[in-house]
Amino acid sequence: MDVFKRLRKLNGRAIFIFKGTKYRLAMNRFIHARDDYDRQVQWARAFGTKLPHDVLNTFQILAIRVKVRDEEKEFSDLNKFIEWIKHLT
Repeated sequence: MDVFKRLRKLNGRAIFIFKGTKYRLAMNRFIHARDDYDRQVQWARAFGTKLPHDVLNTFQILAIRVKVRDEEKEFSDLNKFIEWIKHLT
C-alpha cells in the first residue's frame, strides 16, 4: 500500500520526526522536507540524494504526527501507523 497516495486521498498530513537530525519528512499534497521550525527546506539540504523511502529506512523514527480530517494522532512505530491508515475509510 502506498501511504502517500492514501494520505492524499484522505486529504491528510503526516510529519516524520527522526533521531539525530533537525529535518523532517512531510507528506500532504506532496512529499517535502521541513526543519524543526516547520519551515520548508530544500530536499537536498535535508536528505541529500536519498529518496523518501530511503529516508524512512535510514533514519530512526522518533515520532509520526498525523492529521486526517479532524483527528490527530501520534505514532512511534512506522508499522503501527501503516496499519492505522490502512483501515481508515
